Amino acid sequence: NHYHTHGDFIMGGLNYSRMRDEIPPMLDDMLAGTQRIRRIVDDLRDFARQGPADLSETVDLNEVLATAIRLVDNTIRSATDHFSVTYGTHLPPFKGHAQRIEQVIINLIVNACQALDSTDQSITINTSYRAKDNTLCLAIQDQGCGIEADNITRLSDPFFTTKREQGGTGLGLSVSANIVQEHGGNLVYDSSPHEGTLVTLLLLATPR
Repeated sequence: NHYHTHGDFIMGGLNYSRMRDEIPPMLDDMLAGTQRIRRIVDDLRDFARQGPADLSETVDLNEVLATAIRLVDNTIRSATDHFSVTYGTHLPPFKGHAQRIEQVIINLIVNACQALDSTDQSITINTSYRAKDNTLCLAIQDQGCGIEADNITRLSDPFFTTKREQGGTGLGLSVSANIVQEHGGNLVYDSSPHEGTLVTLLLLATPR
């Protein structure tokens, strides 16, 4: 080409050799920035879409969990070599919107995966039923980095995130909290820095 035949030359006011070295990384950075903006816009759109839902479905918590795990299987496999699930037996169903609860569970699992520093650390999930208060429980325990005490109360605040540098928008847990609230449920966090996090999703079962 011209560069190899005639040596360096000026293009657009810059040496070709400099452009050749500097422009590809700049284009990569622009592409990464564009993709991050697209993710933020998608998150905002999903957040704005959360209108009243039809909560009349009869939902099996174990089935929703199994579907969520299948959807994020690759994320789980890349995050940990120690993933285990225990499905509670004879769980009663609950009334709600299966896809929305699935969205919550996916978000919680992905957060647990992102909290891990090593594939040697584990994620454990189990479902159960508390007859005394007719409550379904889904617990996700990770051995990850944990959450500072001051941050736990802010987890459901829109746009609060400790993962801004990794492209986090802080909408995932806010949307999740809204979904759980509209189902009459609750999300409970128990965490300490460097000791992992236990997140429990609580939903009222259909009266027996």
